[in-house]
Amino acid sequence: MEEKPTCDVKLQQIIEEKEAIINRIIQSKSWKWTRWLRILEARLRRFLHREKLVSAPTDFAYKLNPHSGIAIIIPCHNYGKYLGDCIESALNQTILPSEILVVDDSSSDDTLHIATLYHERGVRYIRCNHGHPSDARNEGTKHTLSPFLLFLDADDMLDSDYIEKCLECMKDPSVAIAYGDMKHFGNEKRVFGAPEFDREELMRRNYISSHALMRRQVFDLVGGYRITPNTPNEDWDLYRRMLKYSWTAKKARTSVLYRKHDKNRLPTFDKNKLEYWQTARLLLNPITIFTPFAGRKEVLDKFINSLKSLDFDHSLIRLHCFDTSDNEEFASLLKMKLSLLDFGKITYASAPLPASWNHSPQSLIHNRLNSTKVQYYHDMALVYAYNNMLLSCDTEYVLALEDDVALSPDSLSMLIKTIRYPETVAAVASYPCHLQGYQMAWKLGRNGYPKHPAKKLRGIEKIDGAGFGCSLFRTAALSAMPIYTRAYEALPHWYDYNAFEHLRTQGEILCNWDIDVEHMQTNRSPLANVPIATNA
Repeated sequence: MEEKPTCDVKLQQIIEEKEAIINRIIQSKSWKWTRWLRILEARLRRFLHREKLVSAPTDFAYKLNPHSGIAIIIPCHNYGKYLGDCIESALNQTILPSEILVVDDSSSDDTLHIATLYHERGVRYIRCNHGHPSDARNEGTKHTLSPFLLFLDADDMLDSDYIEKCLECMKDPSVAIAYGDMKHFGNEKRVFGAPEFDREELMRRNYISSHALMRRQVFDLVGGYRITPNTPNEDWDLYRRMLKYSWTAKKARTSVLYRKHDKNRLPTFDKNKLEYWQTARLLLNPITIFTPFAGRKEVLDKFINSLKSLDFDHSLIRLHCFDTSDNEEFASLLKMKLSLLDFGKITYASAPLPASWNHSPQSLIHNRLNSTKVQYYHDMALVYAYNNMLLSCDTEYVLALEDDVALSPDSLSMLIKTIRYPETVAAVASYPCHLQGYQMAWKLGRNGYPKHPAKKLRGIEKIDGAGFGCSLFRTAALSAMPIYTRAYEALPHWYDYNAFEHLRTQGEILCNWDIDVEHMQTNRSPLANVPIATNA
């Protein structure tokens, strides 16, 4: 018995018949003879500013697939010669999109004409004058309704099963981004096989092309693409912001066709040799400053004033004050000072040391040279603070800043700019130790123990570790191992030594010697009136 053709087969037959009719029309003499009329019409529309032909998003949805829930947005600037291939690839999907929208960004070629050829097949057209592809993408989202977004550059194409395979990934409601491999064609022929999703690896390097299928609500949640001058990779920046939430990404077994030609945008930027902090837009992302407070009132004003003077965007700073002082007077003073700051988020945590230690921060500071036991609890106070830092930190980078270190206005920005490579897991600013006199940054000596420079150096160099006094960490790298002490060993290994030993397995550690921070003088000498067992 002869099988009846499926709906998909019938649909394909209809599409092929319509394509044949369109091809006959285009090849006809009358079409060629009236070409000058169509050109004149396009010029008149531009002159009258009537190119923004915005039809209702549902006008042609029935001619596509109203049930797929996908809007394909095609930004185009003078890529009319490629646009037909691009649209055809969208119309030849095994599962058709619900919307196809061409966003003409100030084109002076035949982009309007090419887009109009597909008007009866459900392709809509708008014109804008942004001068940037990601602005055009954002514009396109305003004129679509579908719950999934796919941005397809006008010089690229999709494999015929691209939508089908990506939609399979989206059946999982936790997936915000579905992506495939990238086949290069044109001036260069190769295949980039994208890896399976790894959140931390994506934070360091982008492996998802700009053609990923995205869940609109997550796109809207982060505000869409953000544009900064002379900086590429808006797609990577978007993915990083989307995936800072608990949504995930998933690889689909399909490909996008990426056309390589002389006017590709990214190679132009590659020649500028942008550093990691620029491509990852670290100066535009929230950052945590975490400070353990020991109740040292004598340096509090200078510390707070140094925070006020930071030239970094204050709205992006999340300050976490971890008050271990167990002193109500100091706590009230600190809270009053914090109320004067204009940071995006300020958290105060009252965190007295465990009573079983029989120590206060002041007793540990003033008596830590007296015995191994006090040295252990002194290190434990910092282990206590910085493990809580890792528990509370939700930003990609965190600055550990001690309460007796005053920052210069440009210090935070300079620390961020020290992160030149994705492999960098920590950037530190060095300063002298008041007890020993040497610099807090160090390299390992032949005996495997820290060797500190006597004086401050210049420039940026790779080091093996430093104190936590003014150290910027990649949070994921630092939190991969608990912070702990080995203070009881014959050759003590303090918490910072152990933390940096772990960090060296995660990537490189850099010291920017050109950053000026002040290690403020406080009274650290043994005091007879500071008891050891204040919390007994």
